[in-house]
Amino acid sequence: MNETNDSSSAETSSTVPFPTLTILYLPEEASDVIEEVGQKYCNITAEDCSGYFHDGVKRNYKKITIWSQGIDSLWFNAIIARIKDEAKVDQIPIVSGGIMYSV
Repeated sequence: MNETNDSSSAETSSTVPFPTLTILYLPEEASDVIEEVGQKYCNITAEDCSGYFHDGVKRNYKKITIWSQGIDSLWFNAIIARIKDEAKVDQIPIVSGGIMYSV
């Protein structure tokens, strides 16, 4: 019985954690931030898209998907502030943990 428990705990400790998924919808005016995000997190994708996130007006965005083991919150807050400043918007739509919200 101990052998089974020992082997299952060994498997658990050697399991690689799944990466988390974070999506940023950057207004086109702040698309230069993509390079900085790519320098911090190497597993990203960038796609063109359009949406109605700001005041219901259709706008072009860059959908940035970041795969990582976790996002550095201090860095992330600084990037969000920079995006808001460059795009002259009050909120940035993001998806984290399967939930979409604006910051």
